[in-house]
Amino acid sequence: MECKQQTLTAATIVRRATLTCLLFSIVMTLLIVDGTSASTEAEIVSTQDEIITYVNHTAKLSCIIQNKNRHHVTWSRITFMNESQKLTNLLFVDLLKYTPFSRYHLTHMIERDNREYWNLEIRNVREADQGYYSCVLTAIKPISKLFHVKVLENTRNPLFALRSSLDPTNMQRRSKENLFSSLSLLSSSIFTIILTNILLIFV
Repeated sequence: MECKQQTLTAATIVRRATLTCLLFSIVMTLLIVDGTSASTEAEIVSTQDEIITYVNHTAKLSCIIQNKNRHHVTWSRITFMNESQKLTNLLFVDLLKYTPFSRYHLTHMIERDNREYWNLEIRNVREADQGYYSCVLTAIKPISKLFHVKVLENTRNPLFALRSSLDPTNMQRRSKENLFSSLSLLSSSIFTIILTNILLIFV
């Protein structure tokens, strides 16, 4: 009887030790997974807020996401009706296009450090494209980034035109053109004089 009791006691101790080791392993695994998920939390790291572009040019809005994992990315056009109301027009969900306008394009690029670029391009920009655009990462707690596009008229800058006219290269080119024009005029005058003298001799 005593041998059986000792055997049962030893078996119980082994079972308890095994259960303790199993529980310890589960707890450690959960802690490691929790720490890993915390260190790889998804975030939008774009620093771009305002994009200034010109009519008929291409505006590029870069939504840079770190540790996207399996979350989805949406791009939308935001129109603020007032302080509390806004109108959202969905443009893209990931690479799936929801807008009928062909001027909107989305490019996607992944880098080695688990950083992804979801770039919205507005081609042949019009003045009506000015406004707000939103990039949203659809996690449990959605993360969003708001961009403002400012559209300027595509007119030539007078200061740039003045600098262009005063540029040494342009001045040198114009001097050469003036020299060639003067030589051409001189040659033409000499030829006219010679021809006139020949005509006078024969007359």
